[in-house]
Amino acid sequence: MNELLNLGMHPFASEAMKKGVDAQRPLCKSLASVEPDYIRVPDEHEFFLIGVAHHLAEVLNCCQQLAHIPIFLTNYAETRKMVRAGITRHSAIVYHIENYIIRTQSLLDRILKLVDAVFHLTNDPRNCRFDVIIHNVKVQVSDLPDSIKAFRKLLGRYSHIRNEVTHEHSLKDDELRGLDLLYLVERWERISPKKSASNVRDEINERILEILLKKKKEFLAFNKEIASSVTEIFDKLTPYYAREEQSLRLRLSKSEK
Repeated sequence: MNELLNLGMHPFASEAMKKGVDAQRPLCKSLASVEPDYIRVPDEHEFFLIGVAHHLAEVLNCCQQLAHIPIFLTNYAETRKMVRAGITRHSAIVYHIENYIIRTQSLLDRILKLVDAVFHLTNDPRNCRFDVIIHNVKVQVSDLPDSIKAFRKLLGRYSHIRNEVTHEHSLKDDELRGLDLLYLVERWERISPKKSASNVRDEINERILEILLKKKKEFLAFNKEIASSVTEIFDKLTPYYAREEQSLRLRLSKSEK
């Protein structure tokens, strides 16, 4: 069972997505449009429902990607075109590991935007930073801060690597460096005169298997921790979502009278 993929079935997620879609459907010509062409400007209640659903979808999409990466990591089909382009199993492994690490940090940003939407803070997306959200009065008096802080601490396990990969250099890992060197040896043997049979291919396959088993186990375990932490946040967001939604609905109904 993949806990990250099951987050979409959480009661908060199910309700918020349904209400968001129901609110947007009569307002635009197509729900498939990236930038909806609204027939009219959404009222504040509709704006709230659509905004929460949008940011929730972004959280769930990131969780889905994190759940898929261990599968991508261990499934590789080499083609002639890939060989001609110099793509090896090593480069594919590095690509997916870096992708995973970067997306773990993206998830915190998306959770913060979701909290902003649920509490109807209406911050500019560029200002939905940890300190801004966590120190907002509406959030401070709730039971969310401890869960968000714990989530940030959990994701911090990869934050320094993410910063290095994003801003400084490619992933630094002794096992991956060793695999890359084995591929260099294999390429050299392919273009140089063959003096004797080599077992470098066997060494490559053995090293790949070791790396894949280790990384898959690591990422699957971390995904479970992420799912548990996000579930806790969803649980705590549920009553605040219901309260804000009801408050906006009542305010709208009074203004229409």
